[in-house]
Amino acid sequence: MALDSLSSVVEQAKSGFAEHFGGSPEVVVAAPGRVNLIGEHTDYNGGYVFPAAIDRFVVVASRRTQGPSRLVSLEPSAGEAEPFLAADLYRREVRGWAAYAAGVAWVLQQEGFEDVPDVEAVVASNVPMGSGVSSSAALELAFGKLYDALGRYQLSNRELALYGQRCENRFVGVNCGIMDQMASAMGVADSAIFLDTVTLEIDPCPLPQGISIVLCDTRKPRQLSTSQYNERRTQCEAAAKALGVELLRHATLEMLESAQESLDPVVFRRAWHVVTENARCLEFREALKAGDADLCGWLLRDSHLTLRDDYEVSCRELNVMSEAANAAPGCIGARMTGAGFGGACVALVRTEALGDFVNKASAEYVKRAGREGAFLVCRAVDGARVVESSL
Repeated sequence: MALDSLSSVVEQAKSGFAEHFGGSPEVVVAAPGRVNLIGEHTDYNGGYVFPAAIDRFVVVASRRTQGPSRLVSLEPSAGEAEPFLAADLYRREVRGWAAYAAGVAWVLQQEGFEDVPDVEAVVASNVPMGSGVSSSAALELAFGKLYDALGRYQLSNRELALYGQRCENRFVGVNCGIMDQMASAMGVADSAIFLDTVTLEIDPCPLPQGISIVLCDTRKPRQLSTSQYNERRTQCEAAAKALGVELLRHATLEMLESAQESLDPVVFRRAWHVVTENARCLEFREALKAGDADLCGWLLRDSHLTLRDDYEVSCRELNVMSEAANAAPGCIGARMTGAGFGGACVALVRTEALGDFVNKASAEYVKRAGREGAFLVCRAVDGARVVESSL
């Protein structure tokens, strides 16, 4: 469960800190990964998303040092980062995974916090890499909480989420939206969070009793290229312009249908997914509040169909996985999640049937896809927090 998962990673981080730096850390912080239940490719159209923070964590054990900062990851593929001085950072000069930590320090300096400390830090994580659960945002939020605790800045998690996004956009150089950071920062136990990506309104909605989140990883690396992503953004912008709205969040199905004859067919299909997906997010919120699990499942399945047929960001493996999951015992609904062309599906599954679900979905996926998948049972948890502090 979540507590066991977190305590295990905390102990790894503390043991790693003692091994690499000696003694005990001053502060231990944790930030969760996330999975998006519904609301895909809506964020850059000003729309709605519906993530949940999950019980897989990035944990940082750390203390101040006179500098430079020295960071060590317990992930074998990451290891020890190149040292950097927190007071002397320039965009994109820090390479590798440490850029997410250095970038948060850089943003804090840009915000007027001149005393951002250098640190000795060990990072431990059980957030699976490459499965679309946003390990980078969790890393940003963990270091945000760390610097906030050491500097006694008293920043809110919402502020830290915005700083994390700015770190990724302007320091790391990835043009991400706000969903990942807000989910890691603002997660609520046993709930998914409805997020308006324009107003940043958050509405936590409890998941139905007896329902688990299962991440169904195709084990096919995600392959949505920059050119494909930019092409879809351009197509959405063309649709919005033709409909006379600033963003597709302001478009309705009636507007879209009335303009169908004048729109390029591909542009129409792209807009159809976005407009219907925003409507599904709103309906999903009402379904969760009403405890209507069956409607939630129908909305998930319908989301996959428009992602597959209209937005065209699915792939054979994602289609096979979604079909295998939806046909397995206990499944309420499943769909692809994330950017597409690989990665994972997300399923809502009756907890009592988890064993049968995983066995049947796994066997069917292997049979039809010709490769092994991976299944991660998750629980929705609270967002980034300080776990231990001697300050």
